[in-house]
Amino acid sequence: MRPHRRTLLASSLLGIVIALPALGQEAAVTYPLPCDAAKVTKGDVERAHTVFLSGKQYLEESNYDKAISYFNDAYAIDCSIHAILPIIATAYERKGDKGEAIRALEEYLRRAPSAPDHEVIERRIKNLKDQLAHEPPPTPAPGIPSASAAAAPGPSAEPVPAAPVPSVSPAATSAAAAGTAEPHHSAGPWIVAGTGGAVFLAGAGVWLAGTLQVSSASSSCPTRANCAASVVSKGNDGRTLIDVGYAVGGGGLAILGAGLIWHFIEGDSAQRSASTGATHATPVIAPGFAGVAITGSL
Repeated sequence: MRPHRRTLLASSLLGIVIALPALGQEAAVTYPLPCDAAKVTKGDVERAHTVFLSGKQYLEESNYDKAISYFNDAYAIDCSIHAILPIIATAYERKGDKGEAIRALEEYLRRAPSAPDHEVIERRIKNLKDQLAHEPPPTPAPGIPSASAAAAPGPSAEPVPAAPVPSVSPAATSAAAAGTAEPHHSAGPWIVAGTGGAVFLAGAGVWLAGTLQVSSASSSCPTRANCAASVVSKGNDGRTLIDVGYAVGGGGLAILGAGLIWHFIEGDSAQRSASTGATHATPVIAPGFAGVAITGSL
């Protein structure tokens, strides 16, 4: 093989090796640059609304990738409807991608600094970050040894004598089982929380529809002077929808919060009951051990 061919082959292989780590990573989602509602045409407003409704339908069918794609398309058509970002975050959250949900909500705070729901959005971001912090670490890929496996002695290591296993009485086993029982959760809290989430989404849809109507009316009569009666009526109807959306969405959040509080209170009560029912076992002596005691703890 000629020298220049060898050099070309080596360069190609090096490029493949460098590119391999990036193949499994998803590109970060980019949102369109924000724009003024006055620069959006009436046709774009109506087209964005149609695309949004398609995305909403996919969200209700739990087809989150399709819903996110349609919501992003609607935002690209009308880049003044920043309120679609929390809805995109909801789709990401249901999909299980909390990182992108946080990014969409933070982008909304940057783009709509005077929006009245900042406090609600900030609480959502905090809750999502808390959930991410408590998630277990990712499972290592097949073929990659874990840290404990890597630290295990190889065939050449000296054998370590096995320690004698202490005998544990049946009473101690029962006490341990009582003390470590998983708290029982009923379906009631999740039904309430799910209902609240559905009501919130309905309110968000009504709010967005009203926002689109107001934006369309503003586009038809940007000076807001001597406007046609139909345009004025459309704007007033849109503001009414916005107020209704706020009320319905706020009620949905309250129901959702009540369901979550019920869930955590129920879990804490079950855990306390299990801990109270645990009995302290008498230490059982085994050869080579001073004693083994299994106890319940509060």
